[in-house]
Amino acid sequence: MGARQLILGMTLSHCRRVGRLMSRPSFLADMEVLDTAALLSWPVDLLVNGLCATSQLSEVQRLSPARHLLIESQGPRFQEPTSSDIEAARAASQLTGDLPGLSSVDIDVLALALSSGLVLVTDDYRMQNVCESVNHPWRGVIQSGVREVRNHSLICTGCGAVHTQGDVCPDCGSKLKLKREKSN
Repeated sequence: MGARQLILGMTLSHCRRVGRLMSRPSFLADMEVLDTAALLSWPVDLLVNGLCATSQLSEVQRLSPARHLLIESQGPRFQEPTSSDIEAARAASQLTGDLPGLSSVDIDVLALALSSGLVLVTDDYRMQNVCESVNHPWRGVIQSGVREVRNHSLICTGCGAVHTQGDVCPDCGSKLKLKREKSN
């Protein structure tokens, strides 16, 4: 079984286990996992049914201190993803080549969405791409989003070698650049 099938199987079986059907706890019934773009742009009353990663609080604080106070007092539920959920999100992101372009906060949000089975609300194309690759539901905050899964590779600007991670080529020391792979 390939890595993509393993991740897809883990994610889908977990979604079935968490339950998009009857087994989801009632407090999750209308919830969605919200990316920071939703936290910053949506009216606060729309955030109440949101689930967010605790790491997003510091990101919102840095970007908009006033909004941070409002969100803390009236906003969504905050939760810390488990280390196994983070690893699953990193593995799914690695398969599409999107991992180098995702922040640790993005990975936390993605981990919450994949582990909970809830719809991810994001305008981040990389996060949408990962969701598409594992058949996880998502929708845009403001934008319509990706229309197809795109795979990316890290290419060395010096020797042209392909790598899976890093900023510098271990072979020649040149900078690595993220490039979209050509689709068939």
